[in-house]
Amino acid sequence: GLVVVKDGAVNGGDPHYLYQGRVPPESGSFESKFTVGKWRDGNTNVVGIDNYTLDAKGHVNYETGVLELQGTVVGAPHLTIQLKGKKIRDAI
Repeated sequence: GLVVVKDGAVNGGDPHYLYQGRVPPESGSFESKFTVGKWRDGNTNVVGIDNYTLDAKGHVNYETGVLELQGTVVGAPHLTIQLKGKKIRDAI
């Protein structure tokens, strides 16, 4: 998927799911909730649930362009996600 981070807002998606949440507008650690919602049939996501909230902790570094987080699905803490993203270019 592709995610755009701008002014602390996180918006992204892939061919079947949309992702939204917030991170700090400055580099640093964070705790946040992200929503994942299915918008089109045809694929199963990594946790096997169509629509969920991810309770996440992570770190964003705007100088190096790296965002990392680890999270658990709200209501199903045995389902976890860990991801790392790297900036491709600045958002306009």
